Amino acid sequence: MGNPVGSLEMPMMLRARKRLVLSVTPRQREILVGCILGDAYIATLGKIRIEHSIKQRAYVEWKRKELQSLCYPGEPREITHMYRGKRYQSVFFLLRQYFRVWRDIFYPEKKKIFPKDLLLTPLALAIWYMDDGCWTGKKILISTESFRGESMSRLQDVLYRQLHIETIASSNGKLVIRKKSHEIFCNLVSPYIIASMRYKLPNPVTT
Repeated sequence: MGNPVGSLEMPMMLRARKRLVLSVTPRQREILVGCILGDAYIATLGKIRIEHSIKQRAYVEWKRKELQSLCYPGEPREITHMYRGKRYQSVFFLLRQYFRVWRDIFYPEKKKIFPKDLLLTPLALAIWYMDDGCWTGKKILISTESFRGESMSRLQDVLYRQLHIETIASSNGKLVIRKKSHEIFCNLVSPYIIASMRYKLPNPVTT
């Protein structure tokens, strides 16, 4: 898929200091866009933290392998969080501290947005869906609580203009893929959904 006219240019050569350069491949860029729209977080100094439930270890390990050239050494690590008296275990890894320029794009006022003219490829959409999406048995949903107002409008516009997917923004912060777009959505993302996450796809694909 070629870059649409006016699409946002995400830097592929990143510098920490003058002689320290990190090169992002086109595939890694697409994966990272999906991660950042989903569960990943870019810290103020430029590290990216990718973390999921321990039940999704296979997914974390797949991401770590895909992004290996951008990561600190070592395998994904387990961590335990306490929330409202309950213990939660997750697995995480960190990308090197080169992504401050990306943070400026996705967090221009310290709050995550959907950037204007972002190129959203099928692979990026699939990663985002594996992070934050679900199939309810009737609906395909993506959790979009982080995006409100103008961000949500841009998000819906990009999905329709670039990928021909029609959506509804629900009042509870979910993005609903309209039934007429189920087949388009599934045909776009299904080639990229890894084995451990295929439970998120309708079977058979609903139209």
